[in-house]
Amino acid sequence: MLGKSMTVSDELALMAYLESFVTSQRLGRIDAVLAHRTRHVTVVAEDFHDPHNASALLRTCDALGIQDVHVVENYNTFKARVGAASGATKWVTQHQYGEPEQDNTLLCCEKLRSQGYLIVATSPHLNAVPPETMPLDQKLAVIFGSEQDGVSQRAIATADYQLKIPMVGFVESLNVSVSAAVCLYTMMQRLKSLEVAWQLSDREKQALRLTWLRQSIQHSAALERRYWQQIR
Repeated sequence: MLGKSMTVSDELALMAYLESFVTSQRLGRIDAVLAHRTRHVTVVAEDFHDPHNASALLRTCDALGIQDVHVVENYNTFKARVGAASGATKWVTQHQYGEPEQDNTLLCCEKLRSQGYLIVATSPHLNAVPPETMPLDQKLAVIFGSEQDGVSQRAIATADYQLKIPMVGFVESLNVSVSAAVCLYTMMQRLKSLEVAWQLSDREKQALRLTWLRQSIQHSAALERRYWQQIR
């Protein structure tokens, strides 16, 4: 069954088997984290080149309950350091857009629009909206740009909203990983207080729970092979 699609009942039976190899505390932790996971807000990392910022972004998304990070690689390669990310690379789903000779920013935005997302580009523009008042009634994909150049002009041109953190000091911007933490924390706190269906669906929770069980168990692939052999 490895490498093949499973029915919902197959997944449930496999999960019941794998649960016997983890502690009740671990199972409780998985379910508690799933209860706070969302795809209502998702993140796009456009051409990050600093591994520290890549790691910090993944760590922020995991800590705040944001499940998906869409990685756009037009010019730079997104390289997160496993240690610096505190294991977030295991728990956050990364979607890669790195097609050669393609505008991967537009490819990413088009895919997200097809999934019902509005596009939000972070920008210091005067008319940009702060995270405290960004509309949250529809799904949002928030783009954070490269450390040197910020969000690309094509991302800004295709965006439905622009997002900014108002600055009152001499500096005009924050480090990108700090900006992401501030914006996403503010938006997630507001989202959870609204009457918006921001949680994962039951089906999404089940699929993610199976993935996390596999990642929590050493040699899970071998155990899974043994399970399918036993039930043939």
